[in-house]
Amino acid sequence: LYLSDKMINSKLISILKTLSKKEIKEFNQFIATPLFNKNNDVINLQSILNKHYPDFSHKNITHSIISKKLYKQSDTKRLRYAMSDLTMLCEKFISFTNYSQEENQHLLKAYQKRNLNKYFQQELKKKQHNLSELSFIRDDNYYQHQQEYSEISFQQTLANDNRNIDTKLQDLVDNLDLYYLSKKLKYSCEIINRMNVLKIEYDIKLLNNLVEYIEENEIKETPSISVYFKVLKTLQEPEIENHYLGLKLIIEQHLLRFEKEEQYDLYGYLQNYCIKQINGGNTKYLKELFKNYSKMIENKVIIKNNKIEQFDFKNMVTVALRVKEYEWTENLINNYQHFLSEEHRVNAINYNKARLAFHQNNYKTCLNELLKVEFTDIYYSLDSRTLLLKTYYELNDFESALNLINSFKVFLKRDKKISEYQNITYSNFLVIALSLIQLNLGYKRDIKKIETKLLGIKQIADSTWLADKIQTLKL
Repeated sequence: LYLSDKMINSKLISILKTLSKKEIKEFNQFIATPLFNKNNDVINLQSILNKHYPDFSHKNITHSIISKKLYKQSDTKRLRYAMSDLTMLCEKFISFTNYSQEENQHLLKAYQKRNLNKYFQQELKKKQHNLSELSFIRDDNYYQHQQEYSEISFQQTLANDNRNIDTKLQDLVDNLDLYYLSKKLKYSCEIINRMNVLKIEYDIKLLNNLVEYIEENEIKETPSISVYFKVLKTLQEPEIENHYLGLKLIIEQHLLRFEKEEQYDLYGYLQNYCIKQINGGNTKYLKELFKNYSKMIENKVIIKNNKIEQFDFKNMVTVALRVKEYEWTENLINNYQHFLSEEHRVNAINYNKARLAFHQNNYKTCLNELLKVEFTDIYYSLDSRTLLLKTYYELNDFESALNLINSFKVFLKRDKKISEYQNITYSNFLVIALSLIQLNLGYKRDIKKIETKLLGIKQIADSTWLADKIQTLKL
């Protein structure tokens, strides 16, 4: 049996690569604790691997080289045993880390098991106080924890045969209802959303009954239920605009009741609704889409783990430019660029500055910014070439435009990272752009024929710009 000498694809390295700097430091302490590990080979192995964190891409990370460093001689068999032990410790560590983050019931169950009722009650009161009084969050996880505390409290009274004591059974079932309904609505919305996008059929049992119950009871005032109930209505009856307006209002009212990740998802439902309306021809929702992005920036919803994803950044710029919010766009680029990852920051800033300059008709500035964009990412490569071609056209530099079209075609043909969908979309753009250039140069004369051809293409990049250029030539 052939075993690769490279360690990079091992389970051990795969786990280590996911650890943050803080976690790596804690893991080193973890394996140095005799309670968890008494094998010095494991500690020494991790010490060697630490030098290759975080990418572990060095060519010397092989079984033979690492074993020589560890044992002063090549002993890959012994190394594999050490790797196996270190991997198990890695698994224990990430399990322990996850346990530490979700330890709500464990101490209570420990007190319960050891029949330490006094300390059980003290700990229960403390946890319920922390959950209800010290946190403003009221999402489905909140009701899950409330239900868990109610249930374990009930079990404790039964264990002590205190059947006559108020066990707060009512609280238990009430919290169970709130947790179940919150989760049911949340996942039902996700299912319906997927059904709309992917054309997959799901059977959401009891949903109609639950909707009827929620509509007739005060439970609909619960934040986690009221928000997703409105989401559900926008998905089921998108033609009723008041559902969207109600959802927008209720998200603004209850936004802080949800964790950051869920805040982002809730705004995602608003954005998806707007996009569907725009795609259906209701262009007034472009401004609405922009307003939502503005709120996401204002409330820092778009910033996750102190980062803004480059495609979120690009989408915000796209929408802002379409509604001619140029000052807002400039402020976004200047004031929020540090939230972009270092890997993509320079390209994102240069590309989006170029787009802003183009929309302000500053074509020379646009060209200068585009020259700074590196074609390392397929999306920047495609979009930057498209923007460059449009800029040449606007400057009447048709010779440069024709040269770019030829090189663009070669790029689309040769680059294997380009999907079939992208290839068709950008190839169609080049066909119409070439026709417009030829018409400007006098090689073609029938603008209506070009317009008809554009209208017949369903899959094409920058169709709005192309249509605008056609209208200008018709004048």
